[in-house]
Amino acid sequence: MQKNHKSIGLFGYHSIQYFTRELEKTIQWHKEKFGFVEIAKSSPEWEKKNGMRSVVLNGSGRLGWIFTEPIEKASSAGRYLNMHPDGVAFLNFKVKNLKNTAEFLVDRKAAFLYDIETHKSNNDGVWKEVAIATAIDDVGFRFIEENSYEQFAPGFIWTNKDAKDNLNPLGLDLGIDHVTCNARSMHSITEFYRHCLGFEQYWGIEFHTTHHTTEHSTGSGLESIVMWDKESGIKFATNQPLSPYFNNSQIEIYIEDNHGSGIQHIAIGTKNIIHAVSQIKERKAVFLEASDKYYQQLPDRMNTMNLKKINEPMDVIQKNNILLDGANGKYLLQIFMKEQSIQFDNKNYGPFFYEIIQREGDDSFGEGNFKALFDSIEKQQVADQRQEMRDRIDSLS
Repeated sequence: MQKNHKSIGLFGYHSIQYFTRELEKTIQWHKEKFGFVEIAKSSPEWEKKNGMRSVVLNGSGRLGWIFTEPIEKASSAGRYLNMHPDGVAFLNFKVKNLKNTAEFLVDRKAAFLYDIETHKSNNDGVWKEVAIATAIDDVGFRFIEENSYEQFAPGFIWTNKDAKDNLNPLGLDLGIDHVTCNARSMHSITEFYRHCLGFEQYWGIEFHTTHHTTEHSTGSGLESIVMWDKESGIKFATNQPLSPYFNNSQIEIYIEDNHGSGIQHIAIGTKNIIHAVSQIKERKAVFLEASDKYYQQLPDRMNTMNLKKINEPMDVIQKNNILLDGANGKYLLQIFMKEQSIQFDNKNYGPFFYEIIQREGDDSFGEGNFKALFDSIEKQQVADQRQEMRDRIDSLS
């Protein structure tokens, strides 16, 4: 008999599953740039059964990053990568009681990918999981109840179990702050969060930007809504383009590059963004750059925020292109990396990117920084389009 549970029962992330065409290169990038460490890998039996191979890195805050490549085209990873560039295909959540979570989802007509699976380990540990389809095209959500289970997950072998609790050398230890998705129309996604998961609206914004070129004016329209689960604090932001520059919006360009809606970026939390960003830059990863105008206007914005002082040196903030926002004396610092396709100089790596964020009491989403982010992304997209046009002309000459 179905029971009307009051909540879905989340209490955090277990792991992220990222599908990639080139497992070794993707793993090496995350090790080199973020200081992630390998802790587990898929067993031969799991690989034969699922037609995929996986390696798990200890990411941030004991969060597992599962990188998976297809062995067979008909595998989950093979089907995903037949449709999309590399990207996040599953978000895996920890739940208090999987039976209650499943009943909650059944009652709300969620689309289950498979029935509840139960696995036991030699130490009498138990692992239970179930997964559902979402409104984010080919992204799935997996729910896990884990009680003293020996391995990282069923079908996985520890390769460096001692490192699973290690602190990240760059200070990327606070786990996932939020996940952001892009869609041509976001309401199917936000209503999925509301109806199937029981989330509530946390924040929202809309604005337009305009860019002038020698040929014409262009820009971007954006509407964004953040939904959250009050019990766990898990937050999802969803963006959609707005007219009059709908087709030119960086949201629409993401959707074209991703071949559908998907997870645009994951924000990783840190207590010291300056240390993390400077270390990542030394490792030759690249970030979006804010305009000089952004920092010229920042003192006036700080007055508007009633923010008289921050703990970090302002010249170092500007040098590292870190963005600042907040209200009533509380603030946040954030920076956005360039897309993985730019990091690897290969379109197959897709438009997914990372954000690094440090919160000093402010729980918002950086309203003033949203526009700065879009300006930066669109400038990069304009530059990419111009380079592509030059390359085409060169190829014809």
